[in-house]
Amino acid sequence: MAHGGFNFVGLSIPIITSGYYDVVSDDDDDDDDQNISPYGLGPKKCAVCAKQGPAPLIVCSSCKVVFYCGTAHQAIDQPQHSSPCSAIKRTREKLHGKDEAFRAGYCDSRHYMKAIFATAHALLKIDTVPAMEQALAHFSDVLRFDGGDKLGVENIVPGLLLRLGREQECYDFLKGWALMDYTGIRGADAFEPIDLFFSREDLSLSHLAILTLLKLRLYLDLEQVGRSDYHNDEDELFGRPLGSLVRARMRSRRNVSATAAVVERQYRKLCQVVDDVNPYFWEALVDGDIPPLPDSCRFGTVEEAHLAVHQCRAAWHESEDAIVMAGSDTAQFTSVYGGRLAGAGAGAGDPHWQGDEALKRANNLPKDRATGDVFPSKFQPPLPTSHPTNLFPPTPTGPQQTLRFVGRNDQTTALVYTDGACANNGQTNPRGGWAMVLGPAYGGEGSIVSGRLEETGPFDDSQDCVATSNRAELRAAIAALRLRAWEKEGLCSIVIATDSSYVVEGATDWVRAWVRNGWRTRKGGHVKNRDLWDLLLGEVERWVAQGGRVAFWKIPRELNGNADGAAKAAAHGRPSVMAFTDPVESDAQPSALLLYLEHESLFDTVHGHLATRIAAKAKMEGATTVEAALAILGRRAPPSIILVADGAITRHRKVCEAVMDCLRGGSTVVLAGCFSSMVSSGEFNRFFARIGLPWQQGLYERKMVDLGRNVVHARLASRLPSTYSQKAVFVKKVAPSAAWYTLSGSSGQTAMAFAQVGLGRLGYVGDVNGEDVSDMVVLAMCGLLG
Repeated sequence: MAHGGFNFVGLSIPIITSGYYDVVSDDDDDDDDQNISPYGLGPKKCAVCAKQGPAPLIVCSSCKVVFYCGTAHQAIDQPQHSSPCSAIKRTREKLHGKDEAFRAGYCDSRHYMKAIFATAHALLKIDTVPAMEQALAHFSDVLRFDGGDKLGVENIVPGLLLRLGREQECYDFLKGWALMDYTGIRGADAFEPIDLFFSREDLSLSHLAILTLLKLRLYLDLEQVGRSDYHNDEDELFGRPLGSLVRARMRSRRNVSATAAVVERQYRKLCQVVDDVNPYFWEALVDGDIPPLPDSCRFGTVEEAHLAVHQCRAAWHESEDAIVMAGSDTAQFTSVYGGRLAGAGAGAGDPHWQGDEALKRANNLPKDRATGDVFPSKFQPPLPTSHPTNLFPPTPTGPQQTLRFVGRNDQTTALVYTDGACANNGQTNPRGGWAMVLGPAYGGEGSIVSGRLEETGPFDDSQDCVATSNRAELRAAIAALRLRAWEKEGLCSIVIATDSSYVVEGATDWVRAWVRNGWRTRKGGHVKNRDLWDLLLGEVERWVAQGGRVAFWKIPRELNGNADGAAKAAAHGRPSVMAFTDPVESDAQPSALLLYLEHESLFDTVHGHLATRIAAKAKMEGATTVEAALAILGRRAPPSIILVADGAITRHRKVCEAVMDCLRGGSTVVLAGCFSSMVSSGEFNRFFARIGLPWQQGLYERKMVDLGRNVVHARLASRLPSTYSQKAVFVKKVAPSAAWYTLSGSSGQTAMAFAQVGLGRLGYVGDVNGEDVSDMVVLAMCGLLG
C-alpha cells in the first residue's frame, strides 16, 4: 500500500505509516492544529484514568492506538482491550498479506478492498484519534481503488472527519459527492445555502444526517461566539472547543447573530428533510439503545435508518449538546408507537375513576379475534375412569404458594373446572352466570371466581347476546383462559374441565368446519354465539403463541358440582353487567412493578417512602436493569401497576415499548419519582408523542396547584387537598378532563394528569421533591388510596 498523501473527493488525507513508537509525549506533535481537541475524541490520554501527562504515555505495543499512563493501568484494561486489540492485529496481518499479493498480481482488487475495509472497521472499535485517523486512511484507500464504492465507505468517511474535527474537509466531501465532483472541491463555503444538496435525489441518508450535524455544530458555535460575555479562550476553560470553521470565519464578531440565524434555519430545514427521507432515523438516533446492524436495506425503511445510525452515531454523540438539541427539535416528527392497540383512543380523563374497582376493570386483556389457524385439543385421560384430582393434584404454585390443580407429570400445566348456568333459559328475562374452580376448598370455601354473563359481547359488532346456558358455559371457558394469574404462578398450559358437550365438541371439532365455511353451519345458517367462539379461539392462539397448550376435558356432571353451584349463584344473585369484563380473583392483591434503571439511589433517598406505601398494598417487585424489566413486562400476565421512577424509559426503546404495550393492554402506568426531573424536553415530548398524546413539557417552578374537583371522582377528591404547593415540572396540552392538579389561575399548565390510553391509564406526577400529598395522588391513580 502506498504511503504519503493522495487526493480524492476534495480530501488530502495522509496515509498512516507503520512506524509506531511505544512511548508518546505531547512534544511529538509537529502540527500545532493537532493540539486543538476534536469535539468528542480529545487529545491522547490514558484509557483508564484519562490522564494526559505530564509524564509520557505508553502505547499498546500490539494495536498502537490505545494509550496508558503506565503499565499498571494497561494491565487493568487488558480484559476489555484484549478483544478489539486482537481484531486489529489480526486484520492488519491479513491486510499485509493481501497487500503483498495484490502488488504481485496474485490477489484481485475485490478481496484486497475487503481486507482494507476489515482493518478499518476493527479500528473503529477504538475511540482514539490515532485509531480514527488510521481508519480514515484505510477507507480513503478503498475510495481511491474502488470508484464505485460497493462497500459503502462514502457513508462512513464524513462522520469520521467530523469526529476528528476536520469540518472543512467534511463539508468538501459532502458537497463533492452531492455534485458528483469528486476531485475539484476545495475550501467550499460551509455557510452557503443548502439547496444544492437537494438537486440529487439519491443523496444518502448518512450524508444528510452528517450535513445536519455539521450545520448544528456551526449554529451552536456561532451562538457561543455571539454571547456578549464570550472570550476567545472560553471554550478551553469550559471544555467545549469551537469548531475550525467558526474559528476561521469569525475573526471579528460582526454579523454573528445574523449568520447564526441563517445557519439555524438551514439546520431546522435539514431536520425536516431527513425525516422526509426516512421517518425512522431521528427516533433511532436519539434512542439510548444501539439498533441492530441490518444485513441489507431499502430506501425509507427502518433498516436504512439503523444503518445510517451505525455510520454517524458516534459523531452525533461526541458533538456536545447535539443529541439533546436533535431530540428536542425533532420530537415533532415522532410517530405513534404502532404496537398493541395502537389505534385505541388516548388522552381523555374519566371523572368516574374511583380506584379499586376501576383498577380491576383496567386489567382487561386485548380481545383478539381468531385467525382460524390454531385450535385446542381434546384431553385424553389414561383411563376412562381417571379422576381429575389424581392426574392434577392440588399443588402450591407461584411466590404465594397458591394451591392449584397442577399436572402430576407436568408441573407447567393447570386444570380448571368451568361451568355456566342460565336462569329462565329460553324464556323472558334470562340471567346467565359463569364460574371456574381454580383450586381445592379451604374450610368449605373453594378458590372460585364467578360472574354474571354480560349483556353485551366482547366485540363492538357482537350480536345475539341473549343469555343462554350454552353462552354462559362458553363464557366460563373464556374466563379461565383470560385469568391473569397463570403465568406468575409458572403455569403456561391449561386443561379446561367441563361437563358441557357444547363447549368441548365445539372447541375441538365443530369449530373447524365453521371456520372453513365462513362461520356458517352445515345447513348454511349463522353460527350461534360466534363472538364468543371467535374470542375463545383468539385466546387459544394467544396461549399457543406464548409456548403453551390448551385442551378441553369432558367430565361427568357430578365431578363439576362446585363450578355448577357457583355459576347458578352468580346467575341468581349477582347484579347485571353490561360490558364484557375480565375476571379478577377476589382475594388477589394487584401486582406492581417499580421501574428505576438509572437513579435507584436518588429515588430511594427522595421518594423511598412512596415505594414503601405501594408495597404495603400491592405485590411489588423492582427492576433496575433493562433485562429484568423486559422479563417482567413480557410475562403473559404483566403487572397491573407500573411505577416509572426515572427517565431511563425514554432512552431505552425496548423497555419503553414494553411499557406502552402493557399500558394499552390494561395496566396503570404512573410516571412519578425522578421521572420529571431526569428527562430533557425532547425526551419528554417524544415519549408522550409515541403514546399518542399531545402533552409537552411546561414550566419548572414551585407553584400553588388546584385540584380539579369536577375531574376527580368525589370519593377520591374527599381524600386529597383542594390546593397545595409543589415544585414540579408541569405539562402542557393536557385535556381538561385529564388534568388533576393545575396551576392556580391557569388551565394551561398541569402538575398532575391522569388519562385513559387504550385499555389502561397513564398518570403523570411532576413533583420533584416527593411531597406527602403527591404520594397520595400516586396511590389514588394506582387504585391503592382506599
